[in-house]
Amino acid sequence: MRAVTVGIISIGDMGLGMSRLLKAHGYRVVTSVEGRSEHTLSRVRAADIEPLSDQELVVQTDYVLSIVPPRDALATAERITRSCREADTATKRNAIERVNGGSSRGPLYYLELNATSPRLVEEIAAMFDTESFVPCQFLDGGIIGGPPSQTLQEWKKPSVVLSGTVDLPPTFSQLTEVLNLKLVSPRIGAASTLKLSFAALTKGLTALSILSFSTAQKQDLLPELLEHLQQYSPHTAALASAGVIGMSPKAYRWVDEMRGIGEAIDREGAWGGLGSSVYGGFADVYRSVSDDTVLGLERVEARSRGKTVEDAANIIAESKK
Repeated sequence: MRAVTVGIISIGDMGLGMSRLLKAHGYRVVTSVEGRSEHTLSRVRAADIEPLSDQELVVQTDYVLSIVPPRDALATAERITRSCREADTATKRNAIERVNGGSSRGPLYYLELNATSPRLVEEIAAMFDTESFVPCQFLDGGIIGGPPSQTLQEWKKPSVVLSGTVDLPPTFSQLTEVLNLKLVSPRIGAASTLKLSFAALTKGLTALSILSFSTAQKQDLLPELLEHLQQYSPHTAALASAGVIGMSPKAYRWVDEMRGIGEAIDREGAWGGLGSSVYGGFADVYRSVSDDTVLGLERVEARSRGKTVEDAANIIAESKK
């Protein structure tokens, strides 16, 4: 009996954590390397993840987890659905042994786990409604929390929220436990709304902190600001400092996420453009960090700058001359 196979696109910080968690629980993990950078390829090799083409990924997998920057979510889904529409993909897929001795291979399950707006998720979901040689079931989703990590034989896991109505296979219950999945609604777009509502508070606070800290730094008042935060609002101080220190390698991903939050607030929350105004501004904050400072060159696994609030604030303040 073969192992359940999970395809992860792509192997960034979160994808790498998910792959380690799955492999530790006996899953076979594969990924598509079409068009990927040498940095991503080296991550794939170091993590001992099987590299495949898009078509072979569809052939081999039972589940696909899409974990890409929001700007790449639509293109990633288009690649997978394109492979599902190829006749030889279905022939190759059906020739592979069934899980648990089932009578048929069953559909591919595509979990859209990117921080995209509910409108975009609905657009992506519609792509999977078309007839194809390989049937594919779509679930809207979002990841709340940091990448999985293991300490003292225990795994710290994020929450993976899902929404949608599909016929789930017997293997889904175990996957639910391993990945800490939670179905929150039958409605496509609900999981994305929940994810973005959470990020509106956490990453929104970090954007505010960038503005606050860099302004204080520019006027030589950052030490005073940090001292007052620590004395009068220590919880805010801790959250703001951790957010600013951690955001540098992720700032480029958060540009489109902020725009998605603004769109969700206006469309789902009926705020009539206010969400896009506020979070469009926050998108510009992260774009500035990513494009206009050396912080945009940072990688999660190789940090050199912005590892303290003072350094990050100074770099950002200097960019605003």
